[in-house]
Amino acid sequence: MHTVWLEGPDYVLDLLGARTATDSLRLVRRGGTVCVAGSLSGWLISDFEPIAMIPSGTKLTAFHSDTIKGSAGATVLQRVIHAVEAGVYRPNLDRVFALDDIVAAHRYMEDNRATGKVVVAP
Repeated sequence: MHTVWLEGPDYVLDLLGARTATDSLRLVRRGGTVCVAGSLSGWLISDFEPIAMIPSGTKLTAFHSDTIKGSAGATVLQRVIHAVEAGVYRPNLDRVFALDDIVAAHRYMEDNRATGKVVVAP
């Protein structure tokens, strides 16, 4: 049995894929939605049992960039750009590393110390 937080986000956009999808399902509030939109860790979730792993009332969806093509995609992208410019979306920036410190940046992430985005800048 997986524990579900009583309080959590309404939505989780999971950009990693299979490796973190079940964690995202435990993170989202009951009745929330998890959208898997990335496949950095592949698409197969080993030993995946939907009834046991998707909390009751919680939705698991997927998005593929091929879903929105042409002018429909441009319209959606423009809405996102305007929202970013207006400050609606605020990234959780944890730390910025210099390019020369790329090894340290990877160790930082691999040690699971990051609490937000890790950026490597030239």
